[in-house]
Amino acid sequence: MPKGVPTVRHMNTPTFDFDALFHNSAHPGLQALARQGQLRHYRKNTLLVQQGDMGQAIYLVLSGRLREFAMSNDSKPREITLAVVGAGQLLGATALDGGPQCASLLTLTPVSCAVVSREAALSVIRHNPALAMDMLQLALQRLRLATETTCLALFSDAYSRLSALLQRQQAQRESLAAPGIPPMTHAQMAQHIGCSREMVSRILKELVTGGYVVREPDKVYRVCKRLPMRW
Repeated sequence: MPKGVPTVRHMNTPTFDFDALFHNSAHPGLQALARQGQLRHYRKNTLLVQQGDMGQAIYLVLSGRLREFAMSNDSKPREITLAVVGAGQLLGATALDGGPQCASLLTLTPVSCAVVSREAALSVIRHNPALAMDMLQLALQRLRLATETTCLALFSDAYSRLSALLQRQQAQRESLAAPGIPPMTHAQMAQHIGCSREMVSRILKELVTGGYVVREPDKVYRVCKRLPMRW
């Protein structure tokens, strides 16, 4: 567990506008799942799921952002961020098979979730084929992202991983679906790509000096011309 991270603390919230959240959703079947859960609010920097714990519930994110990450089990634990997710995403789905969670979940902002027990989720899925398809699509999207992240970490150098992260973030910010993604610190970038903060700082400094990247007043790094294939 990361140092200084509180364990789960939550409080029930009285209402949530499910209709507004799922009105234009690509996965409307998730609304039926959300209504089976307990509506909970979590503070920033709360550890919702611990890697290795047996899954008892799944989390449908209604608002806020979370980091999904994995840690090594050696004497000097290392972290790698698998994804940063927001509203409309389904987390902890590995609980459905009764096995251990393969990643941890940490809130980056205050977060609201519909928390659905394993038994309730399985019951509603059996009677709702549209929901089953929505969950399968989301699971495949998450699997694809985790696979890409792992391949980058194993088979490419730090510059290639950082280059891919910068370009992916820029594409997300330019998308209507995710216009308000906040900037990452150098330490957060390092967690994403599995290297040291010092390495990230050095590469970014050289990219800025070379005119490939600019740092905007809001601290976002923007790619302003095609990044080199190699550094």
